[in-house]
Amino acid sequence: MSQSSNIMPTYMALSSALRRVNSQLSAAECHGLIAGALNTQSTASIARFFTEDAESLQQNPEFAEIISQLVQVSSAGYKDEDFNFQLLLPDDAVPLLERSRALAEWCGGYVMGLLESGLQEFDKLPEDAAEVAKDLVEISQLDASVDISGTDSDLMQLEEYVRVGVQIINAELTRGSSPDEDTRDSVNGNDEDE
Repeated sequence: MSQSSNIMPTYMALSSALRRVNSQLSAAECHGLIAGALNTQSTASIARFFTEDAESLQQNPEFAEIISQLVQVSSAGYKDEDFNFQLLLPDDAVPLLERSRALAEWCGGYVMGLLESGLQEFDKLPEDAAEVAKDLVEISQLDASVDISGTDSDLMQLEEYVRVGVQIINAELTRGSSPDEDTRDSVNGNDEDE
């Protein structure tokens, strides 16, 4: 793979890479997991979500490269002053039902990334961020096959809400601190009796 590390991999490229390593994650869920974990983890520790043994990623350099690319682009998106963080979802040519399912999977992966990286209680987040986190849990539980009365416009609005919402969460979790400072520990439920 010779893509630039500052370009988001395609949904299909990530899907193919995940299938080659026999991952149970969808591409949307994978990106959501990475995006959630980046709120509380350094980019170097993200590999632990894909393997117990970091050396096994080296045995599949194409997979390691696409994950590294996804981590770098996502991290840069969070840091972008113009709020250009993007969700990795199927393109608009994919049927609405599949895109809706992918958004639910993305949200599920994101919530899993937050929880796996130590955020234990959404209620400890500031009010706006806590509300978004709870909404993401609800979106992740939507059964896209039940109600197909939505439109492309409805889905686009929901995608934009998620995109902006995760940036709100990221801003709250990273406000005025580096990844290892005490403010993240308190949000993650690691503070002792102070």
